Amino acid sequence: MRQNEQNHQAISRLTALWALAESGLGGWMHALHLPLTGIFVGGAAVVMVALIARYSHFSYREVLQATLLVMLVKFAASPQSPPQAYIAVGFQGLAGALLYRLIPNFTLASVVFGIVAMLESALQKLIFMTLIYGRSLWEALDVFFENIIKSFSLPADMSFSYWLIAGYTGLYAAWGLLLGIWISHLPERIRNRAAIISDQFRELHPTEEATLAHGRKKKSKLLPMLLVMGIIAGIFLLAGGAGLGKAEYVILRTLAALVLIFGVINPLVKAALKQWLQRSRSKHKESLEEILNLLPELQGYVRPAYRLATANHSGVKRYPAFLLILIVITLYPIHDRS
Repeated sequence: MRQNEQNHQAISRLTALWALAESGLGGWMHALHLPLTGIFVGGAAVVMVALIARYSHFSYREVLQATLLVMLVKFAASPQSPPQAYIAVGFQGLAGALLYRLIPNFTLASVVFGIVAMLESALQKLIFMTLIYGRSLWEALDVFFENIIKSFSLPADMSFSYWLIAGYTGLYAAWGLLLGIWISHLPERIRNRAAIISDQFRELHPTEEATLAHGRKKKSKLLPMLLVMGIIAGIFLLAGGAGLGKAEYVILRTLAALVLIFGVINPLVKAALKQWLQRSRSKHKESLEEILNLLPELQGYVRPAYRLATANHSGVKRYPAFLLILIVITLYPIHDRS
């Protein structure tokens, strides 16, 4: 019975840390000037799903319930988040629940889950860009780089967009593989390092106030979007003979896609999602309140955890060290060990 209570507490705290990663950790990483925030925040979510599956004895129901709670917290903290963000969270939870249930080997399940989750993240971005800009985006890139290659008298028989997409998805797949391998050894690292990390962390006396990232002013995405549209149009204008007509088509099609996606589809999906989450909120009120109550405590751990990681590690090694420290302190809070 005691072990079941400890596992329940671990699952609740890991769910809260996953919710923090979705609603606030990205903002913290931006504030700490960490590169590749999207990859690392997405990776952190994969790690949380894997640990929740492990502590729940690979319970399909527990992982899905944690996923729903994270979506509820995300909706409460960042109601302006686009539907794609909820799709990513839902996919991570569903894929993790299925793979850890179907694959008995934790190492193999972690590797497959890491690759699948990261590929979904990459492909979702590519699909969304294609829905907005159409094939014209990739055709424009091909024309642009074909002109560059020809100016150097090099053979222009390759599709630059193809290699760009392949390289982009390959990067995410490779990251998912490394992530899965790291996750496979994570429970052992937590057991072996928990006491040392807790002692080091206690010396920092983390008292810094934390605030949710959603309180910060969001940077407008309109200017970069307009810039990309202008570049695509400019490429077609410079492409030759029929470029002007094609450029006008690209601009009109892109504007129509933007109006359709952001003016029609997004509001409809968000309205349906809002109703579903509100119904779910009443059913999971007690669990949701438990997660929300944990968030301020976990927020206060982020900056000291990063300071401790940078004090003992340099370069890329500080990133896994930072996440490991954050997980250990989440599972073994300082106030419980004093």
